[in-house]
Amino acid sequence: MKALVSAKGKVLTAWRAAEEFSAAYQQAVLDRAASDRAENAESVYSESMALLAAAAKTHQTLLKEMNVLLEEGAALPPPARMKELTARYYELLYRHQELFHSAPAFYQKSMDFLKMLSTAVMARATDQLGLFARHLPGMALLALGPAGRGEYSPFCHLELLLVHDEAPPAQQQTITLFCHTLHEEFEAAGLAVDQNISPRNPQWRGSLADWQQRCHQGLLRGSKDALIDVLRLTDLYPLFPAEGLEREFREQTVAALRSNRPAQANLVTRMESLSHGIGLMGGLKLERSGAGRGLFSLINHGLLPLSAALSALALLKGSSALSSYDRIIDLLERRELDVDQAEKALEVWHYLHELLLGNERGFSIVEHDERSLFLDSDRMTGEERQTLKAALTAVATIQRHVGIVFSGMGE
Repeated sequence: MKALVSAKGKVLTAWRAAEEFSAAYQQAVLDRAASDRAENAESVYSESMALLAAAAKTHQTLLKEMNVLLEEGAALPPPARMKELTARYYELLYRHQELFHSAPAFYQKSMDFLKMLSTAVMARATDQLGLFARHLPGMALLALGPAGRGEYSPFCHLELLLVHDEAPPAQQQTITLFCHTLHEEFEAAGLAVDQNISPRNPQWRGSLADWQQRCHQGLLRGSKDALIDVLRLTDLYPLFPAEGLEREFREQTVAALRSNRPAQANLVTRMESLSHGIGLMGGLKLERSGAGRGLFSLINHGLLPLSAALSALALLKGSSALSSYDRIIDLLERRELDVDQAEKALEVWHYLHELLLGNERGFSIVEHDERSLFLDSDRMTGEERQTLKAALTAVATIQRHVGIVFSGMGE
């Protein structure tokens, strides 16, 4: 069932999609009971109830085992065991996705694991400093990129930043050592950490004052790359928040971005320039080189332009929701999107993430295979290709809508 919205609000059973699913399921059972193939109506109803009960039991069994792994990880097992927990947890999570096809559930449980792991890694990195740890200031760890939108899977590179309380120069070496250890511990746990956007890079750690200065310089007179780095802060997800520090950092950052029209223009212009993946002749744009040669880049031509459009719209309209999914709901409730626009955005979001997660299931989590980001269009049926093109066309429509909203805001 598509988890879409209607004007009836947040209650799942009141959503139009829930009503349609219930009606369709009921009709399917009735049709089967009335068909010549069925022995009798009672057996059909009994079998349907048994299938639903079995699905519910499988769901609960998978969640229970994942929760056990979360508890074990929180107890700080040795790095080798933590890596095993990572592999097993995502094995179960992809199994859940295969059975129930719920991208929101996948990402919610994935972020639960990432937050648990972040807390464990912060503790382990602190322990490794020994007595020097007493010099560490209060810290908050935040994710950017896909994880910053609450859409983390083990096949994407984890982008991280650190914000800490004010610290004297004498403590900077301890903070540096901590951040290098932090990066190494995430990798030891089996995650692919971005080699540049990481707290071990001085550019991605600092106090509130440091970050305020970076934002100011990047927005007013920074290089193109500096401006892009500042605009990355539109997507921030707290993984290990020091009380009050993460909130203050987010408020400070959002205020700087929302008050700078040229930066918003840059964000919207780059969003509009992202390809929606359909060529002039109506075919899918395929990669011409690299690991994805001859394949379709689902990230570059689908998920990235959609996420960029929703991130830009959330910034322009002051939405404080973190994930793309929640941003659509929030923008609907704030009447920045109408019901049809919100339902189409959610439908496309579900469809593209279903494709991504389904494709990832065929690759090894440990190897982080880059090919998991590409689709082989030759293996798709004609109907599947048309469905993909329709979704990509919808992404282009969302991009245009954000551009129109920005233009209508004026100077």
